[in-house]
Amino acid sequence: MTKHASYFSGWDIGGAHVKVARCDHSGKLIEVIQLACPLWKGIEHLHIAIQSAQQQLGNQGDISAITMTGELVDIFADRQTGVSEILACINNYIPADKIHVFASKQWLSPADSKIQWQDVASMNWLASANFVANNIADGLFIDLGSTTCDIIAINNGVACPRGFDDHQRQLSRELLYTGAIRTPLLALTNQAPFNGQLFSLAAEVFATTGDCWRLLNKIEADMIIDDSADGQPWQPEDCARRIARLIGSDADDHSPQQWQQLAQWFAEQQLHQVINACLQVISNHNLSLDAPIIGAGVGRFIAQQCAQRLERPYIDFASQVSPSLSAAADHAPATAIALLAQQQFT
Repeated sequence: MTKHASYFSGWDIGGAHVKVARCDHSGKLIEVIQLACPLWKGIEHLHIAIQSAQQQLGNQGDISAITMTGELVDIFADRQTGVSEILACINNYIPADKIHVFASKQWLSPADSKIQWQDVASMNWLASANFVANNIADGLFIDLGSTTCDIIAINNGVACPRGFDDHQRQLSRELLYTGAIRTPLLALTNQAPFNGQLFSLAAEVFATTGDCWRLLNKIEADMIIDDSADGQPWQPEDCARRIARLIGSDADDHSPQQWQQLAQWFAEQQLHQVINACLQVISNHNLSLDAPIIGAGVGRFIAQQCAQRLERPYIDFASQVSPSLSAAADHAPATAIALLAQQQFT
């Protein structure tokens, strides 16, 4: 337990990004940031991201709470190695006595985390769900980020997942590999209607969900730090050009409205996937019909659409923190891990 007023940093180490949230000893959020970290290209990218975060936040002396999903990237031989190497990297910049690693049932030291790695690997979703459950007794928590979607039932103030590792969670559909930015459109469907005909799509990663949601004005270009499929900007004309390639066409061959209609088709396929998963998760739990959906992540507008379709109230994750920062909801696990640590160690 800390005896002096302290600051807390929550670190969510992903395979494509590092997110960091900082709060004071009273639980007031100070700042929440996201940095690009293509960890699959090499561990040096994590070194760069950590140094950059510390330069931006000045949080070198903070009590640091750690959660991760980056152990899954394919530079690591297996997940155990990934957990160990990520923690070793962090330890270069944060002293071990200031590190608390979030695990499924407790907080662990870095040394214990390397032994109990299965309780540490890909647990960021549980930190967010536990935080929400501290504030909302019953509901369905949906965190839809750039790459994945977590769907967790909350009953009587307790997060109630059916599985804890990714293998179990993919089976229960509490984890969907669908996100608002990085998901290839080919993962949603292999055909699409256009100009009155049904087209088979090119089996290439020509475009992603970010292109659709940009064309539909649901995401701003400055919110996206990921590379597009062709490395070009996220302006509407670029997004239309990428989507056009899927049907062997050029953006200039048809009107902007037609590309928006095609984007709407893809968006509807993604929404359908998420709603079906929600209904499967709900079927495993005794949730009342008026239990709310709590939305987090950069794609939480999709969670809000799910709430509308399922006729449930909607609560934004940002409303559960102070101040109510949009970035806190965009990067819910980092926010949750910082605030849970503040509650635990102050």
